[in-house]
Amino acid sequence: MQNLSIFADGSIILLTTKCFDTMELIDLLAKLKHLNYAQKKYHVDRHGEYVQLVFASKHFPAWMESIAALLGAPVKTADQPVTADVIALTEDFGEIFDHQTLYYCEIDHHRIMAMFWPWSNQESITLKIMILKEDIG
Repeated sequence: MQNLSIFADGSIILLTTKCFDTMELIDLLAKLKHLNYAQKKYHVDRHGEYVQLVFASKHFPAWMESIAALLGAPVKTADQPVTADVIALTEDFGEIFDHQTLYYCEIDHHRIMAMFWPWSNQESITLKIMILKEDIG
């Protein structure tokens, strides 16, 4: 969801970007429970929490569709190069490379990201979903 202000002259200003009404990783994962995966690993640190899910490449379209439904369009697709802006978004949780896809949205004081990493054997893909707490102090 986007909170927009539309003015009489037709200009539009994006005030905030909210992708869904919750910021808990467990709630986000519940919205994906219908999808197939082979492995799941959780991690929590000072930046926030994340989960890594590994699934077969044949399920990639269903995963992409579900993540897009939750987080909107990707901010970086697999065929786009990595930019300085993308590096700034992902630096708290590792690098992102040209062949990877990144989804991103914000809600309250949290950043929510999903990064797809295809494996070199092309049989599997890792999806890393992160909820990062903003440094507000």
